[in-house]
Amino acid sequence: MRITEKPFGKLTTGEEVQIIELENDRNVCICILSYGALIQSIKTPNEKGEIKDITLGYDNIEGYENDPYYMGAVVGPVAGRISNARFLLNNKTIDLEKNQGAHHLHGGSQGLHQKMWQLSTEKRHDSVKAVLETFAKNGENGYPGNRRFKTTYILNNKNQLLIYFDAETDADTVIGLTSHSYFNLSDNENDNIYDHLMMINAQKTVVMDEHLIPTGTFSFVLGKAENFSRGKKLGDAIKELPQGIDHAYMINKEFGKFGISAKALHAKSGRTIDLVSNQPAVILYTTNFPDGSVLGKNKLPINTHGAFCLEPMHFPDAVNQQNFPSILLKSGEKYKSRNQFTFGLVSQSHHH
Repeated sequence: MRITEKPFGKLTTGEEVQIIELENDRNVCICILSYGALIQSIKTPNEKGEIKDITLGYDNIEGYENDPYYMGAVVGPVAGRISNARFLLNNKTIDLEKNQGAHHLHGGSQGLHQKMWQLSTEKRHDSVKAVLETFAKNGENGYPGNRRFKTTYILNNKNQLLIYFDAETDADTVIGLTSHSYFNLSDNENDNIYDHLMMINAQKTVVMDEHLIPTGTFSFVLGKAENFSRGKKLGDAIKELPQGIDHAYMINKEFGKFGISAKALHAKSGRTIDLVSNQPAVILYTTNFPDGSVLGKNKLPINTHGAFCLEPMHFPDAVNQQNFPSILLKSGEKYKSRNQFTFGLVSQSHHH
């Protein structure tokens, strides 16, 4: 187990950003920045033991400061879209920043992904841990309450990356965080994700209008292109959904309980990801907006369908949907999101 901390560069404000490497005894290495508490890279071995970074992102801090895609970021105070950038809280209208047309997206332009986080680390005999904390004051981007946020990353020798989000507030507010890594499990940089197998433990998705705002209803996936309940190739779904996938799946488990949410598998490299979460939904997003105009790591273009995101979270626009579980966080209460990404190999799962 190893923890390394070094400078990653300076923001335009002059602030120094640190990069923390968490490495286990099985050649899995997670790099985290103190800017955005974001995951800069995840390196894992393939079946042959060859190590590769399986996430998209940037090699320098400028890339992250100008990143339009929330690469690896902690997204909040509320992830996803909030329709018309407003909602009612205790019978009062809260107006948020409109940073995507008429709507509010991913916590606003000054969301958690843009903040500096205070950092501490801890090494145990079978795990390494980074804890990042930041603060948002009352009224920031329109959200009420002075709020403290904590993101904890723990990497253990079972190749599990635990991502814990905690928050508290001194006034009633709304909070719903997620982790926004872009994964590609293949061995070749810049391959698309059509040959990745995806399984999502869900029978239903949130019905969206043409602006990707929920209508408040759910639809069954059975017989539809977006059905991943039995596992299928992302390419087969995208063939029928040329716009790509950007669906919110209702995970098939008891609300608030820890449960199997999704699994991704790449046959050629043998890499797998298993996601277990206490969150009610997972967004599957197949990198539909990037078009190659932005360059990522190794100066390679970030292409359409070059990666997938599995974002464990609340249902989008929950603040405006009466029949979605509430994301209200009352003063004195604690917000807890618990997520576990396991980086495995196909051969290991065959032995069980």
